[in-house]
Amino acid sequence: VLIFMTSLQSEDESQKEAAMLDGATAWSQFINLTVPHLARPIAIVVMIQSIFHLSLYAEIEIVSRGNGNKNLPYLIGEFTSNNIGAASATGIFAVILANIVAIFLLRMVGKSLMD
Repeated sequence: VLIFMTSLQSEDESQKEAAMLDGATAWSQFINLTVPHLARPIAIVVMIQSIFHLSLYAEIEIVSRGNGNKNLPYLIGEFTSNNIGAASATGIFAVILANIVAIFLLRMVGKSLMD
């Protein structure tokens, strides 16, 4: 929330005033001015949250005591129980998934910087 608030406070008010003088509605101001201004903070937050959620092994292990939980961070933690094949495959999948998300977000931010 702090990242978004900081970004919104740095938004140029003269652009909104010019849009109002041109007859733009509040919705079109939001879509055409505010959302592009928030593209970089959104990409940063999504990347940070993705990395955080891919590394939740300890919390899941403590809460579930290792019983019946087969989500991605838990499967990566299978290294500790000597299930190295499943853990390796899942770890590689997690890295590929994180890279795909990061590349997509960086391209999205790059396009917004070009505008």
